[in-house]
Amino acid sequence: MTVERAANFACPCGHNEFPRPYLETLRDIGRETPPAFIHSCFTVGRARKRQLQDYCLCLDAWLAGVPPGPVAAELSALGYRRIDWPRACTDLWSVLGRHDEWKDALVERVLHHLRYWTKSTAWDDDRASEFGRDQFLGPIEEDDGAAATERYGGILLPSPGFDEAASPRVRQLDERLAALAPAGVEWAREWVHEWWPCAPKAFRYLERKLWYAGHQQLDHGLEVPGFLQCEDTYPDHDQAAQWWNEFTPALEGWWRGAPLTGCVADQVSGVLGQPTPLKSWLARLFAYKLSRLVENGEQLTSLVRPNHAHQRGTKPLSLEL
Repeated sequence: MTVERAANFACPCGHNEFPRPYLETLRDIGRETPPAFIHSCFTVGRARKRQLQDYCLCLDAWLAGVPPGPVAAELSALGYRRIDWPRACTDLWSVLGRHDEWKDALVERVLHHLRYWTKSTAWDDDRASEFGRDQFLGPIEEDDGAAATERYGGILLPSPGFDEAASPRVRQLDERLAALAPAGVEWAREWVHEWWPCAPKAFRYLERKLWYAGHQQLDHGLEVPGFLQCEDTYPDHDQAAQWWNEFTPALEGWWRGAPLTGCVADQVSGVLGQPTPLKSWLARLFAYKLSRLVENGEQLTSLVRPNHAHQRGTKPLSLEL
């Protein structure tokens, strides 16, 4: 079980808390002890959920026909994120444009999915039981309990998952979207589901979805400008690339018995501690897993080997454990 938790649950996208999940894996290898909670795929902390709820408020207000001013005033007063909410709301309303039946149904469907993730994702101090308690987002998936318990490291969740597709409201929305799709647009439910709040650039992907909704297109061939001011929600790409370029050689040097020096290498050695056969084997396994992810996974590669043409994050890396 230690092996599985130390290596097999490595985030293929890097996670919005990058590089925390990888550092925690090193800590657990160093302790030779399974973690109490795995901050990996499908884990979302309170701060992330609150950011998500801010955007949900915007979409809810747009659907209700409210102008951007009152929404911006509320978000500015709440003060959770210090961005230019009047501009962000005005830009979002401009992107979504005029209401029509298909667009309203699409935005409502996206909003439902955002709320589903807010309610269903877990963290060690929020076992998917505190957010969205007043919203029915699908019946509990009883069969998902064992998988969720394993994924999170042995923690039992009060509601291990929800079957969003079984919600009567979702079924009605999907039927409407299929019937009302504009000419040349083929409705696909997968378009909504291809979004996860744990991903580093989750809100940039949301930005793209809302742009497509406003322009009544579901393809991915448009150049989408930034309008949600979400750059501070995903890691600084340059800092992430620099850290990765020091981290992976440091990890390999440690398990080979030839530790490197430098800030990142010193942290790797300090967290792993004195080598033992078990720790060296686990570290080697973990290093191999990461090399496969970055070579074959688009999400992690785009974070640690960034394309300068892409939108860049501004969130500083946190290297604390």
